[in-house]
Amino acid sequence: MHNDASHMLLAVRIFKPGNVIESLKKSLKDYVEASVGVSNKGKLLVPKVLYCFAKGIVEDSLLPEWICQFLSPEQAAVVRDCSSNPKRRLLSARSFSILSFDSRFRYLFLLEDRT
Repeated sequence: MHNDASHMLLAVRIFKPGNVIESLKKSLKDYVEASVGVSNKGKLLVPKVLYCFAKGIVEDSLLPEWICQFLSPEQAAVVRDCSSNPKRRLLSARSFSILSFDSRFRYLFLLEDRT
């Protein structure tokens, strides 16, 4: 997790058929840890690609808690602090901002060598 709106570059991963589910779960965890951040105003910053993925799984109001499952206990505590801001709850404001899509992050799918 980072503390500003800048993006971190992630390494290229190769997924093999034998353990693709486990590899994708680990990649999701790594992506969340590397791309979710906190603004200098204390608002959670969520990449649009992660937000769109999560929309099919969880309601907006539960998104920060859903994100916490992928973070270390220390990082999750920071996210919970951001989302529990009483002023935002009183105004019914979202506890997070959505960052526009960063085209620098890509998945590459390579064909398995069958020789």
